[in-house]
Amino acid sequence: MDITALEYFKIIAESGSLTKAAQQLHITQPAMSAMLKKLEEELEVELFDRSPNRIHLNKAGEVALVHVNTILRNVEQLKADVLSAARQIQTLSIAFCDPGVRWFSVPRFSVAHPEVQVNDDLYEGDDTVELLRERVYDLMVTPQKIQDARIQSLPFLSDQVYLSVPEDSNLVERDSISVREIPAQALLYPQIGGYFLSQMEKVITEDHLPITLVKNNYNVTQHLIRTTNFLATISTLSMDLRNDGPHRRLIPMTDPELNVLYYISYLKNNREKVRVFLQWGKDCNDQNEEDRR
Repeated sequence: MDITALEYFKIIAESGSLTKAAQQLHITQPAMSAMLKKLEEELEVELFDRSPNRIHLNKAGEVALVHVNTILRNVEQLKADVLSAARQIQTLSIAFCDPGVRWFSVPRFSVAHPEVQVNDDLYEGDDTVELLRERVYDLMVTPQKIQDARIQSLPFLSDQVYLSVPEDSNLVERDSISVREIPAQALLYPQIGGYFLSQMEKVITEDHLPITLVKNNYNVTQHLIRTTNFLATISTLSMDLRNDGPHRRLIPMTDPELNVLYYISYLKNNREKVRVFLQWGKDCNDQNEEDRR
């Protein structure tokens, strides 16, 4: 069983079509079919339910995909670790609590410090102390200070959620708005997890608000924002990644749950390894404070 076969299997599963997968990989459909048949023979089980125009993962295929994703991630990590050792490049493992601050930080830091390879991840939950203590991550960008004697938390970047409204909305003249003031309707939100999504869901649930979060992947959400009159949300740090177009207005949301100061949290005895990111983060925070004056 080779890595290429696993990569092909993943693409077939994602596309739901042998033809589309073959086109994406620039190989013939018979070659793709032969590869899949060989893989199923090696595993001694069929991985797909087949219909005339599509194929769908069956139960065995779903289990296989979970393992394949893990294997491919491990292979990429293997390549990265070996290359890092060969080039003597420092590697930092950083987990972010929200996609917005992740999208903002990683490209900018990588440009400023090409000698440092960043392995970034998105985390959810309250096990920050354990993840740092066990050195799963070198750094974690958290929505609050970590109260633990072994951990230092330094202010990093502030972020705020805005409501994206179409120009013909009766909300367009508002200077600010609370999520509790949004009329009953659907609200678009990229289904990518993170701190702000959890806070939004918490407010809607606890206050019994008549709002339905419509969660799709990022590309679908972007398309709906451009082609429908749905309300949507966007945060300050993700604005340079997403353009809602000229026919929408962004209104700041006043809810304290939707405004945050992020912190860089790390083990105090690991400071030397993370020093370069800490200095860069300090520069970001200094600029952030200057912009807010």
